Amino acid sequence: MTAPAWLEVLNETLDACRTHGRADLAELLRRRRDAPAEQIRLGVLGFPKQGKGYLLNAVLNAPVCAVGDAATPAVPTEIGYADEPAATLVGRSLERIPVAVERLTGELGARPAGTLSRVEVGVPRELLSAGLVLVDTPPVGDPRSPRTAAALDLLAEADAVILVSDATAPLSPAELALARHVRTWCPHVVLALTKIDASPGWRAVAERDRAMLAEAGIDAPVLPVSAVVRQAAAKAGDADLNARSGFPELLSWIAEQAARPPEQSRALLAAVGVRAAAAELVESLRDRADAAGQDAGLGQAALLQRAQRRADDLRRQNTRWQNLLSDEITDLLSDAEYDLRERTRKIVNTIDQTFDDGDPAKVWDEFAPWLDGALAEAVDTNYTWLADRAEWIAQATAACFGAQYEGALPDLRLDGPGIDALDDVRRPKIDKFKVGQQAFTGLRGSYGGVLMFGLVTSLAGLPLINPVSLGAGAAFAAKTIKDEGGMRLQRRQAVAKQAAQRHVDDVFLRFGKECRDAIRVVQRRLRDHFTGLAEELADELTHERETILAGTAERERRTVHIRREIDRLAGLHQRAGELGTIAGRTTRRELSA
Repeated sequence: MTAPAWLEVLNETLDACRTHGRADLAELLRRRRDAPAEQIRLGVLGFPKQGKGYLLNAVLNAPVCAVGDAATPAVPTEIGYADEPAATLVGRSLERIPVAVERLTGELGARPAGTLSRVEVGVPRELLSAGLVLVDTPPVGDPRSPRTAAALDLLAEADAVILVSDATAPLSPAELALARHVRTWCPHVVLALTKIDASPGWRAVAERDRAMLAEAGIDAPVLPVSAVVRQAAAKAGDADLNARSGFPELLSWIAEQAARPPEQSRALLAAVGVRAAAAELVESLRDRADAAGQDAGLGQAALLQRAQRRADDLRRQNTRWQNLLSDEITDLLSDAEYDLRERTRKIVNTIDQTFDDGDPAKVWDEFAPWLDGALAEAVDTNYTWLADRAEWIAQATAACFGAQYEGALPDLRLDGPGIDALDDVRRPKIDKFKVGQQAFTGLRGSYGGVLMFGLVTSLAGLPLINPVSLGAGAAFAAKTIKDEGGMRLQRRQAVAKQAAQRHVDDVFLRFGKECRDAIRVVQRRLRDHFTGLAEELADELTHERETILAGTAERERRTVHIRREIDRLAGLHQRAGELGTIAGRTTRRELSA
């Protein structure tokens, strides 16, 4: 069976999109090619709070879409024909979850964002019985938002589109841009002007919208409608009121779309898509051709001069980054050692204060864990600061080459300070002043007191051992014990200070060496990275010179190739226009018949 002409043109344009790196256009054309032939899909687009949900509910005379303050689905809702009302939630993995139509809004509000791909609703309406599918899209907003992307994706498969805008004000620039984009990709577009019941000046707004669409070259009729009047007419069965709602004209337009033969509709849709894609490709190719012409217009001498200036700039950059890296590494070595020395000095001051005020025999068990923790914290903080400073040096060096190179930096992660392997401070030998030593010292002191005062009192006729000499001996014994205890405490304090300070010095020497080694590792990594980058840039400049010297013919060849591609795409654009014209005429004849 021979493939239809529109399919051949579409496939050729799709291949051209892939060839020129426009995967987005290729995906749109692929979806348009693979769209179901038995369906006519009519998309409904609009910005938030324009009455899109009310419009669809009024078209179907059924509360299918969320309105008012109800949560608006972040995914498209496809509304087709069914013998009985039904709704299905389709997940990202294509799992299908049936729900009751009257509970649809609540179920959508309870679903976490990003878990659904679309919502399918079936209602028994004659308007839909011929295969028409109404697609309610998420409100259009920020062009970068997922909702807007999902809404505009329907253009790949939509045979017709209803743009919704309320009658409170004329079309905004964003709405006009949306209308232009939709009309570029879709052959049949209508602007439904909603809320005319609440806008006394809706006629002037409608005329202004028609004029704006005409000025922009957008072929789209403007149909003023009121969902409120339509629902009131349906409830009262009032045909005149229904006519004033404006919905008979909109329903007639929708019925006209549904009555189009699917094959002619697909041909027209493909033709419009091919023309839109070919126009975008031609525009980008013309920009490339113009750029190539501008480069060629500069002349070989001018291009060589520009390359020479870039080479001079690169030499200056090399000198600048090498000097910067050398200076910063030298400063970092000095600053890192000073930082660690300053932190350990504060620890040593605390050690001195601790043992000046306390007895090492009593406070050592509490002091040792504190010292180990303080040293670990000092080392870790110093190492973290070093790593941050290294990152800053890398960024500052990259800035010498330009902002575009600041993100491509080497891996500067180091092994860490190794504080887990930090030795615990060793307990020095601290002798306590035991009871026996105190007794011996007291006895030695009391002997001198008894002897001295006994001799003095013997002159008064008292015996050598008397109450005065014994009291003096006791006093001398107490003072001797106190003096000996004080001297022993000072010796213990000196020993403890010496041990703690020696441990701090050992830690400083060890980790000072590790910091210097880490800085040298950073220096080598940065040096190798930026040396390689400078060599790459130098190679690029060399290649550029060679290309300039031998590239005039190549530029001309590329320009000729681009021109041929433009002509080929222009031919596709013309063939698509002819196919669209034939399909449109055939469709009109069949609709008239």
